[in-house]
Amino acid sequence: MEVLDRQQALVSNYEVYLVLQEEDLHHKDIKEKRKIRYPENVTTLKFEALQYLNDTACTTQTAEQLAELKKVLAEYELTKAEILQIVNLRPKTPVELHFIIEECDERFGMEDLEQLAEIVVNTLPREDDNVEEDGEEENGEEEEEEGDGDAEMNGD
Repeated sequence: MEVLDRQQALVSNYEVYLVLQEEDLHHKDIKEKRKIRYPENVTTLKFEALQYLNDTACTTQTAEQLAELKKVLAEYELTKAEILQIVNLRPKTPVELHFIIEECDERFGMEDLEQLAEIVVNTLPREDDNVEEDGEEENGEEEEEEGDGDAEMNGD
């Protein structure tokens, strides 16, 4: 991959993830076939970057999803940097969008932000969304049960 114009080269975490995976496979093939050893700092950098990206939303994204999201977001007059941050961070709430979009209050109403958040969640679904919601519910129930036990202890 060659960067032709540095000002135009905004790549998403998904694209970086794909390139690093390809490079990792390529390095493993070369290492096995030719017994060539890559510099340790390159291997470490690649390993740590892949490890970080494995914990982000990019591992469940597809090129089609990103293309669809960019197409829909084009209607909102967002900058390239804002679209990139939305793709990488996958905001789920209007509050998260406020951190990403410059002059958000002046450019968008609350309904627009809610629509944007809904579009992102629907276009870039992630398997752990349901896990997080279930986890929050379970934690709330546990706290309530613990609170009841404290009341009984104080009553004795």
